[in-house]
Amino acid sequence: MMKHILFFMIVFNTLHAFCQTPDITGTYTSAGTGVSVTFNEDSTFQYMVNGLNPIFYRWEKLSEKGKWILKGDTIILNPELSKKTYVEYNFKEEKIADDTSLSITFNHIKRYYDAGGNIVSTDTLQIERLDYAFNDFAKKNLVRVSPYKTTRCTFAGYTPREIITTDRTITMHKPAEKINNIFIGCYELQGTKEFAVKDQNSNHFILNVYSNYYLDGQIRQVKFLIKNENVLYTKQKENGEFEKDNIWTATDTKLRKQKTGS
Repeated sequence: MMKHILFFMIVFNTLHAFCQTPDITGTYTSAGTGVSVTFNEDSTFQYMVNGLNPIFYRWEKLSEKGKWILKGDTIILNPELSKKTYVEYNFKEEKIADDTSLSITFNHIKRYYDAGGNIVSTDTLQIERLDYAFNDFAKKNLVRVSPYKTTRCTFAGYTPREIITTDRTITMHKPAEKINNIFIGCYELQGTKEFAVKDQNSNHFILNVYSNYYLDGQIRQVKFLIKNENVLYTKQKENGEFEKDNIWTATDTKLRKQKTGS
């Protein structure tokens, strides 16, 4: 009889502990990314980045307040705001008459939207650093365009030939070989894209990369998975699962709760 009672108590206590809602109020931070999130008891939050912006993968500050809800083992920030597209781009070709050279313009355009979806302002900048190549995205073909030289160190990897300029347009002699496509990679584009050249008579190419800022909230339906009261997983993959305990990206995928008074 005592064995049955003991077994029941163990099962009850286990289920009770499992079903308890964790207290996630407090401040969670990530030293690797500079992200800090404070969850308040009134279901509001404050999200701050003083490092790598997780939306644009750029070093820029972000400070935002909103509401959070708890759904099972998942925290959702601003669940009432519909998801938006943060990065867009287009590639254009032009034929400039009586010009035998080849030019490429790289624009990074920040667009600011109001709550009604209207663009209220724009800011056109130089893409901070990009690599491009004609026809084949191979090391030997890469050219880097940047306003400053790449710092060379043991862990920096391969550094391609560089064009150092503060202009958004570069000009060169038109290659003798036919240009079928152009590969361009940069943080603003969030990777490397291939652009097909449709008109062989084109001698001016334009890449526009748009970073979209929504004034009613950049943090929209962002989900964190609760590991326990002290750790939250932050990186949700396309299949909905979260990146967990990856030793190579631990500082980027976890937020750790700060002790009160620390």
